[in-house]
Amino acid sequence: MRYEYAVKTVYTEGAVENSAALLSRKPLQIGLAERDLVSVKGKASVILDFGVEVSGGARILTYKAINAKTVRLRFGESVSETCAEIRSGDGDYGATNDHSNRDFSVDLQNYSDMTFGQTGFRFLRVDFPEGGEFLIKAIVAAVDTDEREEKGSFSCDDELVNEIWKTAARTMRLCLQNGYIWDGVKRDRLVWIGDLYPEEKAVHCLFGDAPEVLSSLDFSMEQSPLPGFINGMPTYSLWWVICLAEAYAVSGEKKDFYKYVDYVKGVISEIITPCVAEDGTVSYSFDYIDWPSTYQEGESDREQKDKERHAGVAYLTKICLSRAKEFLTEFGESTDVCDELIARIDKKKYVVKIFKQIAALAVLSGERDEYLLEMLTAGGAKGLSTFQSYPILTAIASFGKYEEALSMMKDYYGGMLSAGATTFWEDFDTEWLEGTGRIDEMPRAGLKDIHGDYGKFCYKSFRHSLCHGWSTGITAYLIETVAGIRPENAGMTVISVKPNMSGLKRVSAVFPTKYGPVKVEHKLVGGKVVTKISAPEEIKIIG
Repeated sequence: MRYEYAVKTVYTEGAVENSAALLSRKPLQIGLAERDLVSVKGKASVILDFGVEVSGGARILTYKAINAKTVRLRFGESVSETCAEIRSGDGDYGATNDHSNRDFSVDLQNYSDMTFGQTGFRFLRVDFPEGGEFLIKAIVAAVDTDEREEKGSFSCDDELVNEIWKTAARTMRLCLQNGYIWDGVKRDRLVWIGDLYPEEKAVHCLFGDAPEVLSSLDFSMEQSPLPGFINGMPTYSLWWVICLAEAYAVSGEKKDFYKYVDYVKGVISEIITPCVAEDGTVSYSFDYIDWPSTYQEGESDREQKDKERHAGVAYLTKICLSRAKEFLTEFGESTDVCDELIARIDKKKYVVKIFKQIAALAVLSGERDEYLLEMLTAGGAKGLSTFQSYPILTAIASFGKYEEALSMMKDYYGGMLSAGATTFWEDFDTEWLEGTGRIDEMPRAGLKDIHGDYGKFCYKSFRHSLCHGWSTGITAYLIETVAGIRPENAGMTVISVKPNMSGLKRVSAVFPTKYGPVKVEHKLVGGKVVTKISAPEEIKIIG
């Protein structure tokens, strides 16, 4: 367990004296002769800012608690969340204790050292009761964040891009929990397999072949015996196959993957095959790509949005079958059924007009129509999706539009940073920035609350997670496309290095493999890219 001191007192109310003592470092041991104490008398409040989002709870060292001893703790990913009340009934506005308690009351005691809570937060509000008197030595964050070494890295001459990489890395690190990959640390403390795809890509770029990937795949497979769907969703069974193929491509250790072959074949025969008609129509019981492409009651263009969602599922099915074919071929299995189903799907053509994530899946499944590029780049960062940012940016780059893709990434993820983010969010729209306050400031009259006033579907208001692992796929985009490091075979004994500077003048990256790090350095000199590469002798580098 690590302990972090607050970096700022955001707000105090009532008779609070010497609140600066909560920012000063001191021995975290309560004693009988403490001097540097915060004094609180009667009804009062303090909000602390720990500087960055963390996973854990609050450790409170109390010297004296007299008369009324019950205090209310409110953990928040934003300042405004610490000021919010729990939703009443089915209301959309307000905070929740879903998946982890973040708003509750505890009793403080004389000469005590106690730790409360286990959630994701950056801010903590402590409300003291009428009639109570308290002398507090320290309130620190008790942090359980994973502390393993980051083996992968990326840096360039653009500081905003560097900060985006660092923030994505911090987000992913927080979501490595208990041997699994969680989607969020405040809410969505679950293994969601569709969400695992960008998370897995990020983990491989940051930490190499981490055990949490297979643990998450194993857990989900065991929870979903066929013909059941992974996480109860047909598309997440497709993502499971894609994630497994990705994990094998990184590992290359056949002995660790034989046990999955029958399940992959079962997904194809029991889930995909019955849902692909002879004319290429793909129809599952629940078509889901991501929340932003899901129709919400009252929106316009329902017919077209429904068509695009069905199209996205068809494209995803084709991608899944292609990855299944790669995987099964490695184990000497027939892939005739994959070829047959792909040929069926290719019979049906779709027109995508609205959703960039659907257009991206079309491109990644093999479609090359120019109108798809126009769709993907129209409006810049508008229409990007945190979950689908990796496919969208990769699809744009596949047309050679590298500077456009990087600019969109900077506008979108930089937009979250401009609002005070220290981890990346479950969802975001650049339009939210207009007329809104920052997450590290008290709510102000005349400004919208970027946390409490936005979000939809299951993540309305403060239920919205501001640390979501599925937002971290951009790490893989920077490594694979900008730095140009791409494994070419299972086990990564052959790696290509083909940088796309995307308007940058200098790019350095380290990509971890089981043989050791591949290090690249690209510099733009006289209009040409000069590259230096260092790699383990077991790895063949191709240009």
